[in-house]
Amino acid sequence: DSYACDIEVVGREIQNLPEVNKPLYLGKGKAEEIAQKVKALDIDVVIFNNELSHTQLRNLQRILDCAILDRTSLILEIFSKRAKTKEAKLQVEVARLEYMMPRLVGMHEALGRQGGGSFFNKGSGEKKIELDRRLIEEKLTDLRHELEELSVDREVQRKKREESNIPLVSLVGY
Repeated sequence: DSYACDIEVVGREIQNLPEVNKPLYLGKGKAEEIAQKVKALDIDVVIFNNELSHTQLRNLQRILDCAILDRTSLILEIFSKRAKTKEAKLQVEVARLEYMMPRLVGMHEALGRQGGGSFFNKGSGEKKIELDRRLIEEKLTDLRHELEELSVDREVQRKKREESNIPLVSLVGY
């Protein structure tokens, strides 16, 4: 939903194919046509209405030369903008990192290169993608631990409310 993300829609493209093009999701000609529009209209982001595989995402980024959001990443972006509580923000960040993990391949130009000299590197032979994956896994572990602590705090608060004998009212909705 472009309104929810403060994104101005400047065009829509539809392609009816008998089956999904595995490398690009859409046909090569349609991808090149969109790439021309991206350049001509100075478009910052292209949004796809379905989920893209990491291969499709990588290939489309090469052709379109702009940011690409698929359905799931758009939803995560909306949740990220609307998250108010610390717990909600942490949950969105966990979801985003978990979604990003299998899509690391091709996210950076230097992924195939070996990283050397970094303090975080296990050794000079560790590849950039391995380093990125390890750093994301460490971040996920930290975020999950923080979420667990918040859950314990919430439970303590809940018990105090129950013991206070003050009437409770809940509003439910989205």
